[in-house]
Amino acid sequence: MGRVEGKVVIVTGAARGIGRADALLLAREGATVVATDVIEDEDGVLAERGIKLVSQDERDESAWEALVSDTIAQHGCLDVLVNNAGVIHVGDPVTFDMDEWRHMSAVNIEGMMLGCKHALLAMIETGSGSIINMSSVAARSGLYFYSGYCASKGAIAAYSKSVAVYCAQNKLGIRCNTILPGGIETPLVEYLAVELDQRGSSMRLPPQSPVSPDGPTMRFGEPDDIAYMVVYLASEESKFMSGSEIYIDNTATITAASVE
Repeated sequence: MGRVEGKVVIVTGAARGIGRADALLLAREGATVVATDVIEDEDGVLAERGIKLVSQDERDESAWEALVSDTIAQHGCLDVLVNNAGVIHVGDPVTFDMDEWRHMSAVNIEGMMLGCKHALLAMIETGSGSIINMSSVAARSGLYFYSGYCASKGAIAAYSKSVAVYCAQNKLGIRCNTILPGGIETPLVEYLAVELDQRGSSMRLPPQSPVSPDGPTMRFGEPDDIAYMVVYLASEESKFMSGSEIYIDNTATITAASVE
């Protein structure tokens, strides 16, 4: 307990899944958490823990400006940003929908960049901070049935390094790292199963592809598996860690075999 005691943290996409796990664990470890999302805290779990959920559209720069400004006005500073919000659509390199591609780019890439920008402006004033960007193993493993998602998550990983080097070379005292989760049991997984069922027939999916009915099965992780790493990166325990890509995937990116 108390690993991030006194820190002020913004977590985006926090109404469910990985983002909610991040917010809850950070609060349990002593942080003041400002949670954001475009959906509501439907079961009231965040509210029960004293975490306020703010409505925020990641794509809107004025919303980012207001969020960071309000956070500082209410809590005095911003110590940590967890850029977790993201969307995913199904589509391979010849069947993707351009509107869906733009949607993923706007939320996943532009939203992350705007978050970094306005968090940096606040953190530079205090001379310290930690930015944690949520990418995915899709950035490295060529999951072609989510081609646009792969592109957006790859951009997150690459941009995070730029932020980390900018901060290090300018001696700003701010760190930036990227987490790349494998399959995690969240509502997103259920959504993807439905969309793949509806649209899989339009894609080239060879026998035993990872998303084919006869494909290999893999053990999924839990949201807390990612949240524990978020707490570490938010804490002073990781003070010498910046520019890193952390894979939490049960070997998914280094083996062709399915790991049960």
